[in-house]
Amino acid sequence: MACKAASDALKKCVWQEEKAKCMAIAIELYYREHGKADGEKKLGLQKICVKAQKEYLAQTGTVVPVPNHNTLHNLATGRTVTKSLVNAERSWLVKEEVETVIGYTVECAETGFGLDHRRLKEHVDEIAHTYGEKFPKNGIGKQWTHRFVEC
Repeated sequence: MACKAASDALKKCVWQEEKAKCMAIAIELYYREHGKADGEKKLGLQKICVKAQKEYLAQTGTVVPVPNHNTLHNLATGRTVTKSLVNAERSWLVKEEVETVIGYTVECAETGFGLDHRRLKEHVDEIAHTYGEKFPKNGIGKQWTHRFVEC
């Protein structure tokens, strides 16, 4: 039986996870280099990026470029957070509310009355309206439920 092709969103998500793992290796190397004694020779940021890329290639067999040395420095020193963390902070729902929506959706599906996008939107709007004036009167956006289901 043939498998379905992965969606572009899923491919992008997997790629972002690969990049995050490679960046974690780079950050670990940065800390190791930064922790060396003053007399020892330390690698520069660009060489750390190259070394992390090679190490990740050896571990997984996948070539994942480290974005750049400035990003590595900012992440390692705590100046910048990842895009996924920033987007999570901008979300209308906190993690517990997302879990509630997922639980409600599963509960509806188990009873035989699965949610369509309109009903899911209504449920999320009810939860998010507790934010008061900050939440738009129209509710969540048109494609929000599609992105939520993909995630």
